[in-house]
Amino acid sequence: MGIPPAFISLLTDFGDRDEYVGVMKGAILSRVPRGAIVDICHHIAPHDIRQAAAMILAVYRYFPEGTLHVMVVDPGVGSERDIVYARARSCGFLCPDNGLLSGLQSEGVLQEVWRVTNRALFAAAVSDTFHGRDIIAPVAGFLASGGRPELLGPPMATRDLVCLEALAPRLATDGSLQGIVVNVDRFGNVVTNIGRELLTSFLEGDLKQSLTINLAGRHPIPLVTTYSDIPAGKLLALIGSRDTLELAVNQGSAVSMLSVAPGAPVRVICLR
Repeated sequence: MGIPPAFISLLTDFGDRDEYVGVMKGAILSRVPRGAIVDICHHIAPHDIRQAAAMILAVYRYFPEGTLHVMVVDPGVGSERDIVYARARSCGFLCPDNGLLSGLQSEGVLQEVWRVTNRALFAAAVSDTFHGRDIIAPVAGFLASGGRPELLGPPMATRDLVCLEALAPRLATDGSLQGIVVNVDRFGNVVTNIGRELLTSFLEGDLKQSLTINLAGRHPIPLVTTYSDIPAGKLLALIGSRDTLELAVNQGSAVSMLSVAPGAPVRVICLR
C-alpha cells in the first residue's frame, strides 16, 4: 500500500483572478507532492478576519482526521504579528495570529499552539507582502509531510492568541440577543453568528415564532424551518446549514432587501 495523501484545506481572501492561490498550492506541493488540497473559499471579503474566523469554525469538523487547515487573511502581513500553528484533537490550523482562530478558541477546540519562527523552514527569499507563499505554504508542506510542530518555534498558551471578542454572541442586559453578521452567501442570505443552542435557550425552546430583528431597521420576521415555508419574495429567519441564525428571502436576496454587510450588529427580540 502507498502512503495516503495529506489533506490540506485553504481559506483566503485572495479571490481567483490572480496567481496568489495557485502559487501557494505550488509552494505547498513542492514540499508534500502527495498532498490533497481542498479549497474552502477564496472569496472572503478583503481583510475580513471575522468572516474567515466564522467560516473555519463552521466547516473544520467536516474534514478527515489529520487535515491541516491553512488560512491566509492577513492585513498585517509584513508587520510584527505572529504566524502560529494550533493543534486540535483531530486536526491543525496554520495562520497569522490576528483573530482567525477566535471562534475555535472560544469553543475550546484548540489544545496546543506554537509560534512559527524557524526560518530554516521558510522559502529562501521572503517577500514582505506575501507570507502566504513564502512562509505559510512551506511550513504547511513541512507539517503535512510529517514534520514535528516542536520544530516550528516556541510553544505559547492558547489564551495568548489574538481573540476578536466581538465575535461571540451574547444575551444583553436589556433581554435581547446580540450578535453580528459574519457572512453573506451567493444567494444573498445574511448569516449571523447566533447559534441554534443560544437561540433555542433565548426562545425557551419555541423555534416557531416571530422575532423582531434589529438589522438595518426593525423587522418582525417569522422564524421558520425551510425557505419554502414563506411565500416567494418574503423575508424570513431560519437556522441555516451552519447551525446559526440566517435571514433570507424565499427565491430572493435578503442582503438586497436589508443592505447590510459582514460585521453589522444584529439584535434579536422575541415577540411573545
